[in-house]
Amino acid sequence: MNFTEAMNHFDINYLYPFQRLTISNILEASEAKLINEDSISHQIVILPTGGGKSLCFMLPALLLKGPTLVIFPLLSLIKDQLRRCQSAEIPAAELIGGQSQNKRKEIFSSIKNGSIKMVLTNPETALSNKALQEIKECNFNHLVFDEVHTVSEWGESFRPAYLESKKLYEETNIPIVTAFTATASENVLSKIKSILFPDITPHIVNANPDRPNIFYRVIPSLCKELSLEIFFSDKGITKLQLPALVFCSSRKTTEKIALELRLRLKNNEIFFYHAGLEKTEKNKIEKWFFESENGILCATTAYGMGIDKPNIRTVIHYNLPSSIEAYLQETGRAGRDRSPSEAILLLSPSDKTIQKINENKHSLKRYKDLLNVVLQNDSCRREAFLKLLGSEIEYCSGCDVCQKKVISTPALEKEIIQKLFHKKRSFTIARAAQLFSTLFEISEKDCTQILEELIIDNKIKLIKHGPWKNLLSIEKQALPENKSKIDL
Repeated sequence: MNFTEAMNHFDINYLYPFQRLTISNILEASEAKLINEDSISHQIVILPTGGGKSLCFMLPALLLKGPTLVIFPLLSLIKDQLRRCQSAEIPAAELIGGQSQNKRKEIFSSIKNGSIKMVLTNPETALSNKALQEIKECNFNHLVFDEVHTVSEWGESFRPAYLESKKLYEETNIPIVTAFTATASENVLSKIKSILFPDITPHIVNANPDRPNIFYRVIPSLCKELSLEIFFSDKGITKLQLPALVFCSSRKTTEKIALELRLRLKNNEIFFYHAGLEKTEKNKIEKWFFESENGILCATTAYGMGIDKPNIRTVIHYNLPSSIEAYLQETGRAGRDRSPSEAILLLSPSDKTIQKINENKHSLKRYKDLLNVVLQNDSCRREAFLKLLGSEIEYCSGCDVCQKKVISTPALEKEIIQKLFHKKRSFTIARAAQLFSTLFEISEKDCTQILEELIIDNKIKLIKHGPWKNLLSIEKQALPENKSKIDL
């Protein structure tokens, strides 16, 4: 098969410059190995989400003499990639846990006889002793690590197999290694090198991680459930575009928010997705969301890597992500079709209290770095995000700061503080919630949440001792001086 024939498998007429560079390095390395010449055989490729990363190893898989082994961090990514391979008519197989001995024997036999060109697996499966020996006997030509930032982020916590990643080429004699990610700061890149290439200096292909079609906004919120209800209903000034993806930090939160939105919006086209779902349920939800034109999916990072739904118009972060890499990776789910899309980060006073006490110092610093950036309302969001990755931009194609659409004060903060000031030391939280529920036509639960967040933010005070114990108070200096530039 020649290069043009391979391109026809993907129904494309051209490659982006960084795709062409990456693919050329792989093909030239393979050719050089055949004639014992030096070449760029190991590379780390940083391409922005939606930049055609998968094509960089799928197209060479059709052209290389031997098969390609691809390591994914999540089973959902393996399934998604298998679907892409089938669409492009690339003979592929998945190598995952739970397969029978006969199934494994059939897979490795097909690899050896050349009827399978690409094998999709995860580090735990590939690094088992038996699998390593079988892989060695298959004469793989190319080893690929997809979403390689997970090597550093997960290797020292709950995926120790990643720390043994170099065995996959050292003990199997795979000559070419390419590691892909959409985002990587200098610190993460350094860690990837130390784990994956400790004795080698890999070539770095680093494209600009900017996604010009994504508009970035940070919105302060005292009740995030209420904010989401406003976003997706006719209550707000502008109703957000669908399909939408709402990222949450835990499985429990995805379930809670999906149920809340269903009830608030009276909409059944809302589901949740996380790693704890049964395989059949995951497949069902993935298929539904992939085909949906107006669905809302509440998800953990299990949906945050590699799953290619092109027309997600809005990505909302209900919780602050753990790092800039995670944030840009997840916002990169939006607008993969290159049409205008939006990324919204909800920020509450409780998000500002650092509670990640179980994280190591490196992880805590990355969380604080991202937090410090999103708290700034006087400098370009896009520039600040990319600066954390060591990248620069010539101009901003869209953010709330540059377009002077910053919301500096959460909805209802000013109104509630002013009313409490005039009636200070008159209400308990429960009584104030009842009053404001009637006044602002929202639930008492939402009002309670708003009051609790204002207490965390030191905007109002809950008296704990003396004759006014358990009553709310506020001092004059706490009154907002300026109204927010745009009301929700």
